[in-house]
Amino acid sequence: MTNSYMDEPSLPSRVLLGPGPSSVHPRVLQAMTLPVVGHLDPKFFQIMDDVGEMLRQVFNTSNHMTLPISSTGTGAMETACVNILEQGDTMVICRNGFFGIRLADIAERCGAQTYTLDVPWGKPVDVQALEDELKKHPEVKAVGVVHAETSTGVLTPLPEICELAHRHGAVVIVDAVTSLGGHEVRMDDWDIDVCYSATQKCLGAPPGLAPISFGPRAMEIIHNRESKVQSFYFNLKDLESYWNQTRAYHHTSPISMTYALRESLRMMMEEGIDTRIKRHARTAAALRAGLTAMGLELLADEQYRLNPLTTVKIPEGIDDATVRGQLLNDFNIEVGGGLGELRAKAWRIGLMGESARETNVFALLSALEMILSKIDYEVAAGASLSAAQRALVDFEN
Repeated sequence: MTNSYMDEPSLPSRVLLGPGPSSVHPRVLQAMTLPVVGHLDPKFFQIMDDVGEMLRQVFNTSNHMTLPISSTGTGAMETACVNILEQGDTMVICRNGFFGIRLADIAERCGAQTYTLDVPWGKPVDVQALEDELKKHPEVKAVGVVHAETSTGVLTPLPEICELAHRHGAVVIVDAVTSLGGHEVRMDDWDIDVCYSATQKCLGAPPGLAPISFGPRAMEIIHNRESKVQSFYFNLKDLESYWNQTRAYHHTSPISMTYALRESLRMMMEEGIDTRIKRHARTAAALRAGLTAMGLELLADEQYRLNPLTTVKIPEGIDDATVRGQLLNDFNIEVGGGLGELRAKAWRIGLMGESARETNVFALLSALEMILSKIDYEVAAGASLSAAQRALVDFEN
């Protein structure tokens, strides 16, 4: 009997078109093979400085405390909550999908009095409803909102929400996991207090780091806390001492992942942040046109659709697992299924970072046409491809 763990793993090179991770450019993978140095090596400090400077450009902020947390996006979500919230604080959280629910869960675990504004899945946060909720809680400390709800493909506009929250004396915590690098995120101009993301989506790096930025209001709260942060690992005061000129040891940074993030950010700077955002919009327009031409219905309202992620309603009588299984096994394409109340009712198609390419749009549409046509779903051959082509031409014009 042979032990399989003694063999080299045989892993396919998938076309990653799900909600994350996205495909990673060879340059970024190559960066991970650079020699590992110590996390207190002066050469690594320069890498850290480079990453911080480029992240500030992507967040459109001057915040000094802009850094990658050694975790995935959920760790950044937890970092935001444990540093801002203390026992008995009040937080209002906008829930219009799965990740708003998760944010509320984490806030409750911090001991906060958590109130939720529930919005139908597939809709953005209603500003008037949020104002009505905030009026009920005069001592609210923080408002949480998901900018890009990965479970539904909905983008919630932020400027009005930020202004409203500040008028009520609250700081704003924003989840930009799926929007940063694929949509405009203007932290300083919109007056966001805490904003976090993740590396494996529009930033084009592997999963494992979670960029986060803290503005002046947030840092004032952190520096004037009455209680210790309940998490040692995510305690920003200690992380700040590692990321500033003190360089005091806190934990061992993921060296190779930091190399990868630096290279992916360098590639974004070369492409241009605005150009990358436009690329996400262009490929999303082509995908939507193709899906609509197939008679498939999109979940999100047109004016609030995410570009990096499109959520498609599964037609009646079509089995979710069968279609995604054939995409994966026969065409080597991964797309995501629905979460929460959309489980088995929707497909989540990601065009993020390196995956946001026209070739991927055409490959997916062609594969979907073939699969659906074999299971008695009426599809006009080539209709989706023609629609996608027209959308690309119209976008450029």
